Amino acid sequence: MKNEILEAITDLGIDISKVENYHELYEEINYNGTIHEIVDGYIDIYYYDLRKWAVDNWEYVEEANEQGIGTNGIDYHKDIQAGQYLKFEQDAVEIIEEIFNEQEIVKS
Repeated sequence: MKNEILEAITDLGIDISKVENYHELYEEINYNGTIHEIVDGYIDIYYYDLRKWAVDNWEYVEEANEQGIGTNGIDYHKDIQAGQYLKFEQDAVEIIEEIFNEQEIVKS
């Protein structure tokens, strides 16, 4: 995922040195939905893979249902996909923070 985010930064022409913090960097990258497209690309489509992922990550499925983006048990697999979306979006934010912090080290 880090490579896709770095590629998006380059493709969008974002100058990280002019960005105040990683939240602003996230907004710059996601202005046109780029982060959402990257995250969507990581969501499993096969039931076996979804069930396998859910075993160790059920808390994200529950959180997705609490936030209203799941189906609350109506469609088990869509609930897991919603949980994956939350997890992978959190991962993307952490990666963006990491990229921003690496740039800060280069500046100093």
